[in-house]
Amino acid sequence: MNDKINTIRYYEKQAESISVRYESANVDKLQNKLLQTLESCNSILELGCGSGRDAAFLLQTLSPGSIRITDGSDNMLALAEKVHPELAPFLMKLELPEDLRFLIRTYDGIYSIATLMHLTTTEISEFLLEASRLLKASGVLFVSVCTTREEQAEDDLRTFTLKNKEWWIGQFGNAGLRVTEAAEATDGLNRNETIWLNITAEKQS
Repeated sequence: MNDKINTIRYYEKQAESISVRYESANVDKLQNKLLQTLESCNSILELGCGSGRDAAFLLQTLSPGSIRITDGSDNMLALAEKVHPELAPFLMKLELPEDLRFLIRTYDGIYSIATLMHLTTTEISEFLLEASRLLKASGVLFVSVCTTREEQAEDDLRTFTLKNKEWWIGQFGNAGLRVTEAAEATDGLNRNETIWLNITAEKQS
């Protein structure tokens, strides 16, 4: 629990600077992949919205029938609303993975960008099981996590679970999710030591 508290506390304290960084990142390729993955989804759930950058892109580009945008940090949610006021009706606080248990409605598509690696291995397993439950038949899940990153500063107490592609694919399979694509990507903030893994999966019937 202390790991989770430290991670959320970091985002609460650094929300302003993090929001500025996220909004400045070069994410054209990532957002194109999101668009390709979710374009046929009428209902979408985002888990870990950060500055609201990606949700604003999807809302403007796809105009889904329904979208729910969540984050575990009050300050990040407040900044997402400030930077992207159009997101206000869709924002909700949700801490991962435990609050997923209380969600009932299902979605055509779920995505999570730069969030899942902040959970422990046990929490990642729970997250994926709950995400699978919340997906409609043949629903899609898109996740982007870093597999390596720059050296962590002493005052940065966030949890980072850094695993390779094979480990992540195995975790998805354990949750009944069939990985259709798993590709590495460079960092949108030009950090040479930070490598991302973008995973697309479908719920198995």
